[in-house]
Amino acid sequence: MTNSSPSPKKIPLFPLGTVLFPDGVIALKIFEARYLDMIKKCLREKTEFGVISIMKDQGDEDSTPIFSQIGTLAQIEDFDPVQPALYMTKSFGTQRFRLLNSSQNVNGLWIGEVELLDNDPVTPIANEHQGVAKLLNEIISVIQSEDLLGDAPFKKPFRVDDCGWVSNRLAELLPISLAQKNHLLAQTNPRIRLDLITEIIEDDDLRNLMMH
Repeated sequence: MTNSSPSPKKIPLFPLGTVLFPDGVIALKIFEARYLDMIKKCLREKTEFGVISIMKDQGDEDSTPIFSQIGTLAQIEDFDPVQPALYMTKSFGTQRFRLLNSSQNVNGLWIGEVELLDNDPVTPIANEHQGVAKLLNEIISVIQSEDLLGDAPFKKPFRVDDCGWVSNRLAELLPISLAQKNHLLAQTNPRIRLDLITEIIEDDDLRNLMMH
């Protein structure tokens, strides 16, 4: 388990219109020069990059996008250089970070100064959350029966008895807004995060939607 760093560190950022949660999986097709270089360096130095959401893109190349304040470090797991300038990659989320500030290199790559956040403490599923934990179990069963695990947004081990793991997987799967997902990512208490997710599922009656 990685502990919080007492001092800020600088990491390359990969801004996306999505959210990566710890232990989640993200498949990326890399073809821009700045990201090809970033991936090569991460592989060479065995380092991670930061996945962060673009909350607002001004649409103008010269204007600065607005990033979420919370992101997740990503560690490259699979790397397939399909062509010299096209890499298919699969990475998984390791640890959340708070973005303190960001700047753009001359090649266009964003660099973030970040503060690492503590990983979720192991927290058993409370009685009031057994229903949503069961829902996740059912979703995993469907994915396994249809042999879709290779495309799933999570990987083994399945920690369906742990609040943090269950809340992160459901947050990835829920058809909710980017702002809502980032709000869930920023929640440091896994039990409260699962509370919020339970409310979303019950209020919006998303149980059936998620199972189809």
